[in-house]
Amino acid sequence: MAELLEPEAAYFGPGEGGQCCTFVFDMQDSPLLPTIAEPLFQKLGAKIEIQPVMNTEDMQKGLAALQKG
Repeated sequence: MAELLEPEAAYFGPGEGGQCCTFVFDMQDSPLLPTIAEPLFQKLGAKIEIQPVMNTEDMQKGLAALQKG
């Protein structure tokens, strides 16, 4: 999975009584989410939590669009 996501960082450790992995990656378009999540569900039976975040530049773009509207 890591090779598909090309993560900027990957962290491994305990979580919620089991094993946990956190990938930090740039998802260019939200419709890509099923192609990322489904293999983890189907092949690993993984529990997945997606937490979208943005960098400063993206936040500024979003706030500018909000002010225009």
